[in-house]
Amino acid sequence: MRKILTFSLGLFAIATLITPLTFAQEKKTPEAAAQEQAPTVTIAGKVSAVSDTSVTVVDDKKAEQIIAIDTNTKITRGGKVATAADIKANDAVTVVASKGEGNALTAVTIKVG
Repeated sequence: MRKILTFSLGLFAIATLITPLTFAQEKKTPEAAAQEQAPTVTIAGKVSAVSDTSVTVVDDKKAEQIIAIDTNTKITRGGKVATAADIKANDAVTVVASKGEGNALTAVTIKVG
C-alpha cells in the first residue's frame, strides 16, 4: 500500500510540474502560426531588388523569385539582427519562405551574406 501511495504522489508531483510548462508556451500571432504550418522552400541566390515589403532573388538557374517580407520575417546579416533596409542589390542571401495561396512566397527567415 505504501508503494502505491508513493508512486501516486510521484505522478502527482510530475503532473504538477509539467502542467505550468504546457500553458506557459509563447503565444503567437495568427500570421506567425500560419507561416509555421505552411510548407517552406529554401531559395539561395543574389538580390536583384529589395523594398520594405519584398525581396527579389535570382537563383543559380537564373530564375527570379519575388518573396514578400512581413513583420514576422527574421532577417540576419553576419549573424546579427538586421532589417530589410540592410539588404542591398547583389547581396548573397538564403531565404526560407512559406508558400501561401497561389504559391505566393513569404519570407520566414533571410540570411544575408
